[in-house]
Amino acid sequence: MKKKIIIGIMSVVTLIAAFSGFYVISCRATRTDDLLTYLEIKGYSASEIKTVTVKYSFTNLILGYAEWSGYVEFEDEVGIIYHYNFGDGISQGSFSGDSEVYGNLEKEELL
Repeated sequence: MKKKIIIGIMSVVTLIAAFSGFYVISCRATRTDDLLTYLEIKGYSASEIKTVTVKYSFTNLILGYAEWSGYVEFEDEVGIIYHYNFGDGISQGSFSGDSEVYGNLEKEELL
């Protein structure tokens, strides 16, 4: 009897893990396309974008933050990564990178 219970619990855990993995993989492509569309609306062309990375965070979901985040690096600003949140829409959250590149800029120049 104990073996059946353990096998049942392990089966449920395995199914949840498999469906979670499928969800993340299938939604990542959609979120990447959404972010690229957002950037095009903001006036950026595909040639200006060096890299786009979209990540999922289960921890953020539990803590009440956006579960999906996007990270963009532009060709003309190598070393600076812009962070985008997927909530009720897409919004730019922050950026990070080399302080020599943007450390001496005024706030208005950064925005």
